[in-house]
Order: sequence, then C-alpha cells, then structure tokens
Amino acid sequence: MDIKINKSDLRKVNKLFDNLQSISEREANLIIDKNGLKIVREIKQPPIPVDTGNLRKNVVYNQREKAIESKAPYSGFLEFGWKSKKGKKVQRPFFFSKINTGLKRLSLDLNNAIKRAIR
Repeated sequence: MDIKINKSDLRKVNKLFDNLQSISEREANLIIDKNGLKIVREIKQPPIPVDTGNLRKNVVYNQREKAIESKAPYSGFLEFGWKSKKGKKVQRPFFFSKINTGLKRLSLDLNNAIKRAIR
C-alpha cells in the first residue's frame, strides 16, 4: 500500500508540532498545578462531610507527583459507601465528582494554551 502525502500538508503538520513544542514544560506544569490546587479547594467546600475537620485537612495536592490525595483512612468509606447501624449502605461522595469536573477544566486550559501557541 502506498501512501502519498501532500508536501504542503506535511509542512503544516510540522509547523503545528513546532508550535506545540513552544508550550514549555514549565507552562504546562503551572497550568496543572493551578488546576490541582483549585480542585483541592473545591473538594474542601461543602458538601464534604465535616465532623472533626480531619477529612478536610487530609485532602492535599502532591505537586511532585501531580496527584490529589485524601490521606484520611476512612475517606474511601465515605466516598463509596459504608454500612450504617441500621444495615443500609450510606454514601457521602465528596471527591470524584469534583475531580472529574476539575479534569474537564484542566483539559480546556491545556487546549487553550496549545491554541495560543499555535497562533
């Protein structure tokens, strides 16, 4: 099978890749860090379950690993459900819905940075 590539199209694609490289790793890291911290702030807002404040204190953004973590040992039980005294499974989700919203915003921010670099 032979594939023929138009040389002008190839030049355009190469130019796009050169422009994409103009987005520095530093700029991408700043966008990721900014969004990571924003997601953590949103997770710590109500409706996060608050009895002692321990859960809020243990939701952190790890800048080195680019990860949002909940270090409270019981956070998984709250997010995914646990059995109450009456035997019913009770969920108090606070984490993943805000992560998903934040990831969509991060994707938009990165796409906008790429579009600015291409212009």
